[in-house]
Amino acid sequence: MHYDRERVVQRMRKWETYLNEHALPSWDELPALDLYMDQVVALLNSYLGFLPKEVGMDAVVTAAAVNNYVRKKIMPAPVKKRYSRIHLAYLLMICSLKQSVSISYIQQMLPPTLTEQQVQDVYNRFAEQQRRTTLYFVEQVNQQASRLLAESKTDDDGVNNIVTAFAVTASLSRMATEKLILMQEPLTTED
Repeated sequence: MHYDRERVVQRMRKWETYLNEHALPSWDELPALDLYMDQVVALLNSYLGFLPKEVGMDAVVTAAAVNNYVRKKIMPAPVKKRYSRIHLAYLLMICSLKQSVSISYIQQMLPPTLTEQQVQDVYNRFAEQQRRTTLYFVEQVNQQASRLLAESKTDDDGVNNIVTAFAVTASLSRMATEKLILMQEPLTTED
């Protein structure tokens, strides 16, 4: 494949800046008031703006997707069409994880029967782990891309090597994640 080196470098630097500054909100930063679907979708799209949009979609999260997660019992149902912090936490984790893990595995990781305290604990650990992993990822990207970013000539092989390295890393990470999930004991409300 042929790449516009300047565009790739510019985009990588923009991603680095964004990822260094981005963090999911903590549990206490999530709205304490219950929200309606349109408010939930707008809020989720602002929190998850770093995720890629599906082809032909204007937003990362849609009302149809949220309704689908509820219908498939991947998360608890809203109460009188209103969504609480619990729902927002589930949705933030689901939308983040679905980039690399199938919905059936996510359902095993996040059973919809957790108590509010369990959801709070799981979500806060998730948000913190995502932040630490994001910072580590930025370091790894910089290490992989250092030669490309330093050179002034077009280097399609350099970009292709980075693309391949990321694809292999994603594949291995997904495989390890799924193998570990399969060994997991189910989390119950007694835990």
